[in-house]
Amino acid sequence: MGGFKLLMLIVFALMFMPGCTSAPPPPTLVPVAVQADPPPELLEPILPPSAVFIAPGDPTAVACIGPAGRDAIVRYVDDLRTRVRAWSAWALTPATD
Repeated sequence: MGGFKLLMLIVFALMFMPGCTSAPPPPTLVPVAVQADPPPELLEPILPPSAVFIAPGDPTAVACIGPAGRDAIVRYVDDLRTRVRAWSAWALTPATD
């Protein structure tokens, strides 16, 4: 039995020896994507309009929104759409070094 154990020890040692003595693999030089920082104007919050709703009994109200509230909501939605287009344009622009 002692000879078998010695033989197995030698076999295992020879199996692991090439891994210890071989050179490390060469580095792989490929471009790595780097996340770019967005411009500060895209990070500024878009504040929602305040006090756009009015009392339901108001004769100028449509769905409890007066003309000024409607204009504020339309401006807000336009600002959001503009911001989305700006983010898309920024994201699709190739990065420059």
